Amino acid sequence: MKRSGEFHWISTYLAPLAGAGSFGLRDDAALMDVPTGKSVVVTQDAIASGIHFLPDTPLDLVARKALRVNISDIVAKAAVPHSYSMALGVPDIWQDKDIASFASGLAGDQEQYGIQLTGGDIYRSPDRLCIAVTMFAMIDPAHYKSRLGANDGDVIMVTGTIGDAALGLKLATGELQADSKSTDYLVNAYHLPDPPVATAALAAIAQYSTASMDISDGLVGDCRKLCVASNVSAVIDRSSIPLSDAAALLVSDDDRLWTTICTGGDDYQVLCTLPASDKTEFQRMCASDNVMATHVGCIKDATSGSVSLDIAGKWVSIEDDSFSHF
Repeated sequence: MKRSGEFHWISTYLAPLAGAGSFGLRDDAALMDVPTGKSVVVTQDAIASGIHFLPDTPLDLVARKALRVNISDIVAKAAVPHSYSMALGVPDIWQDKDIASFASGLAGDQEQYGIQLTGGDIYRSPDRLCIAVTMFAMIDPAHYKSRLGANDGDVIMVTGTIGDAALGLKLATGELQADSKSTDYLVNAYHLPDPPVATAALAAIAQYSTASMDISDGLVGDCRKLCVASNVSAVIDRSSIPLSDAAALLVSDDDRLWTTICTGGDDYQVLCTLPASDKTEFQRMCASDNVMATHVGCIKDATSGSVSLDIAGKWVSIEDDSFSHF
């Protein structure tokens, strides 16, 4: 097996991914042009082997997930991803073929999302692969959506389906069993999230939402974060949570798996609030770009940060409501 030096890896596998202002990764910084009237949106998420992805996950998929978990944050702010910087901690077992596979995943998603690499760092991480991505976007500051603006009476909306990745992780680790078709679909959802990058959906978030964030650590837990930031509370109707066919077939009336749906991470969809009067138009705009938007609950002006699940008319609270990083 072949393992070349750090600078060969950068020049051979990463420099071809660099965009304008990055100097072919030959400098230690980059220049970004910001159009007049725009502001820069910046987010950073890191993923590590054995924590955010399984150690045997193909490296091209790991690279794409590292980008998409950050793209998800950008989309929830109603922005379009522009470029990224990456700090890559490589384990001692990596060879040239490994960096080549990883770079091919980056290249595929750069083409899909229209983004470019601006720079970063490679460092030795002896025991596990670690990737920290900083993602940039340009936005009219008037369109930026934070977690802070939810109001009493707002409806709670989510894009896509919820819980696929959390179930997929249980299937991938053997904790859960399902038919091969469902297993393939749900495990793929865990490996490769699909944040709703669509022009009309982003316009709908910018125009109608009062607060917005991505769902990364679980629907209930992330809704709680939004409620704390906005100083409100929420009620989520469990029966309204959108499920894929594969998830619905697996979950049925199993309360244990419903808890997984509500609290499991890695959805990377958008959770937002908006006035009830705007719900129909919001859904129409999203649907025009093939993004499903579902009304799952409502905001209450009550104890800040309180989130309850409405299960057949009974309000219940989930104690461990999201993935914890510690």
